[in-house]
Amino acid sequence: MLKPRLPLHREIAAVLSERIISGEYPTKSLLPTERELCESMGVSRTVIREAVKSLESRGLVRIDHGRGTMVQEPQTSHLSESLKLLLRRRADVMQDLLEIRQVLEVGIAALAAERRSEANLEAMRRWLDVMRQKPDAPEGYVDADVEFHAEIARATQNPVVLVLLEPLSELLRESRKKSFSGPEVVKLRTRQHEEIFEHILAREADAAREAMRLHLAEVKEDLTQSQTRGQTQRLPS
Repeated sequence: MLKPRLPLHREIAAVLSERIISGEYPTKSLLPTERELCESMGVSRTVIREAVKSLESRGLVRIDHGRGTMVQEPQTSHLSESLKLLLRRRADVMQDLLEIRQVLEVGIAALAAERRSEANLEAMRRWLDVMRQKPDAPEGYVDADVEFHAEIARATQNPVVLVLLEPLSELLRESRKKSFSGPEVVKLRTRQHEEIFEHILAREADAAREAMRLHLAEVKEDLTQSQTRGQTQRLPS
């Protein structure tokens, strides 16, 4: 049985998308003009405009009136918005997020131990210093916490890791705020971060993996207790 044919503008969008992905149209370059695309593809301006709008909605291009249509860096904003919407609609999404962190970040810590650079280590040290200085300041501590874990991801030297984690950044920030349990617990979590860092510094991949696993298990417990306290506070007296 023959598959139904796509609308013409979607076929043109697929062709242009492939040219962008292949590098024929490099990042920050301008697409050919509407007129040039019409002539080369044998379609109307309306079809080209609809195709370009489709590419724009996917974050592949940006329409700059007066200049033309520019090829964009790969974008994760659409996925990020979907995740934020999920956060607002599902109360248990933070637990799901921590499960994903346990799947991804445990292995990431091991890779970081094997591949980290001196620049990665210096950045991790800076964020650890901020965490030590702000154990009772949720905003400052949480920002440093998020950036410390982001630097571990960068230390893998694997760009796919960054693409996977970047859309989660706002949710990760929110989960840390929800599990923030005051100075004493924060000092303990900071010490766990220091242990992870020490293993990465020493290129001890297995130990870094285990330290991250234990850290995230305790963070999950923090979040569970925080959610339990919140439910208790909402119960009628």
